Amino acid sequence: MKHSVIFSSVILAGAMAGAAHADPMEIALLQEAIFSGKTSLDLRLRSEWVDDSVKQDANAQTLRTVLGYKTGDYHGFKAFIEFEDVGNFGREYYNSGIPGGNTKYATIGDPEVTQVNQAFLEGYGAKVGRQKIVFDNARFIGDVGWRQNDQTFDAVGYSNNSLIKDFTFTLDYVSKVNPPTGITRPVRAPMVNLRYAAFPAAKTSLFHYAVEEKNSAAGGNLTANSWQHDGLRVDGAIADFLYEASYAQQKDYAEGTTPDANYYDLQLGYKFGPVTLKAQHEVLEKGFKTPFATLHAFNGWADRFLTTPTNGLQDSNLKVLAKFAGVNFVLAGHMFKADENSSNYGNEIDFSAGYQIFKNLSVLAKMAKYNADSETAALTGTIANKDLSKYWLQFAYKM
Repeated sequence: MKHSVIFSSVILAGAMAGAAHADPMEIALLQEAIFSGKTSLDLRLRSEWVDDSVKQDANAQTLRTVLGYKTGDYHGFKAFIEFEDVGNFGREYYNSGIPGGNTKYATIGDPEVTQVNQAFLEGYGAKVGRQKIVFDNARFIGDVGWRQNDQTFDAVGYSNNSLIKDFTFTLDYVSKVNPPTGITRPVRAPMVNLRYAAFPAAKTSLFHYAVEEKNSAAGGNLTANSWQHDGLRVDGAIADFLYEASYAQQKDYAEGTTPDANYYDLQLGYKFGPVTLKAQHEVLEKGFKTPFATLHAFNGWADRFLTTPTNGLQDSNLKVLAKFAGVNFVLAGHMFKADENSSNYGNEIDFSAGYQIFKNLSVLAKMAKYNADSETAALTGTIANKDLSKYWLQFAYKM
């Protein structure tokens, strides 16, 4: 974090110093850019309860406060800084997932943290510094926006959507990943995403995400824990018919030993007025991993499958999305089984109801109930296949 903030500050200070030796008009333009910016405020108060059949039941009351400021334009450049604080009111009846956490309780991955969440300079398609990166539906690279401390990346990036109509290409080079745990993961990660959206019936993305990850336990040296994902995603709508289809291939990278594996996803949906019905079948073959995805959005809200099981994963699910009387409802049912040997893991029911109280204030109630199959004792060598239920009540204010 320090390097990103310092780098951004040095560039901004250099611009100010340069302007100081310029004519009064340049000074006035710089002052106008700095003081004519926009402030943003995000408050999110959440209660979360976890009924875990392995650990002691957990509950957390947390408040996320995010204050950001983006400057006005100065010769095509803007600066952005965002401060974040996550507090638990001094009551930690949960395991936050960090070393030294209260491990007798079930995990709720919202540790206390106060930090600079984002700090970057952007202009002419380039962005440098600590930032959020979300590609497509966040299945491979995302900001983990559900957790109180979201995921950011220390990166240099470039995106362009003007060279060819309806075509966007994005290039990023990531040096650090800052996950919700607050424990930074040093990497060398070139990422490429190409998106062509000229046809509503078939919007297409091609991507290449390569990650060479460092291991702090090995003295900070780059290790064999490196991989790359190459894939294709097509999504679209034909009248009221919706679909998404994705394929990705995992290979080792930078002399790593990550196993070769494939990923498949097919989603079909149909809109019946205010109701949308979706069916999905997703497959992660044995060894396929997506550690930098927005994982909560996939494979059930109970988060039982944040790590791909030893024998892979197949997730067949149905979702109903509806809006009545201003309330947004989501109901989903999942059936999980192993891809390698087709043994059953279990099933899950998810439900949420969200309502916009005022323009800036919303409320959300949400639950997830995972029922494990007793014949499959473990998902991985360290994760037991046990029942798990979660409940949330959340108020969010955005300005």
